[in-house]
Amino acid sequence: MSTTTQSRSPWGIDVSNHQGTINWDLVKTEGVQFAFIKATEGGSFRDGTFKRNWREAKRVGILRGAYHFFRPRSSLTAQQDNFADFLGDAEPGDLPPVIDVEVPSEWSHLTFRQRNDMILNWIEGIRKRLGSNVHPIIYMSSSFAGDVLGHDSRLAAHPLWVAHYTRAARPTVPKPWQFETFWQYTDRGRIDGVSGNVDLNWFNGSRERLEALLIKSPGASGSDSADSGTDTSDTCSCPSR
Repeated sequence: MSTTTQSRSPWGIDVSNHQGTINWDLVKTEGVQFAFIKATEGGSFRDGTFKRNWREAKRVGILRGAYHFFRPRSSLTAQQDNFADFLGDAEPGDLPPVIDVEVPSEWSHLTFRQRNDMILNWIEGIRKRLGSNVHPIIYMSSSFAGDVLGHDSRLAAHPLWVAHYTRAARPTVPKPWQFETFWQYTDRGRIDGVSGNVDLNWFNGSRERLEALLIKSPGASGSDSADSGTDTSDTCSCPSR
């Protein structure tokens, strides 16, 4: 489906093997400005479509970021190695990597402190492997931050990508964050180039702010914390569902 309104802020998609073979040239014509692409899951799974999606997104000029689906019952070190080895180098001009935390039942054997420590230790391990110029993003639902993570204040040091499917103008932003950097607002988007449904996302800020979030060359100045995006009450004019 084509864009029905002109977005004032960048919008994008996130994809995995579930979307099959994507025609990235058509995706580009829809006005997609960024894409998060699944790379790995747990300690050993590697998405078979990642390498092609990663290459093609860059070829057509769509900003790209890789994400890891975290499994709390898998080895932390194995998950860090799996993601870093599969991704390879963190290239300047790419979006920061993402840790995707979901499925509350998988975390029930851990205390709040242990859960948050695992997330933060994964982030620090990725920075050690990919470079101190890399500042990962945390993806979760708006309820996950409280129900599973207890609103741990340490999380606020990292940008939030929140999943909240609502027709409201803004998502529910969980504590400890004051605003979201990315908002996944539907899992039922339809765009040319992707067969079936695809997740649609809104960046909370201008194109310039989005570019400020990109990985910098080592030693370059720029945004390096959750202070990315814009705390705004503007109405979302993303593509309709």
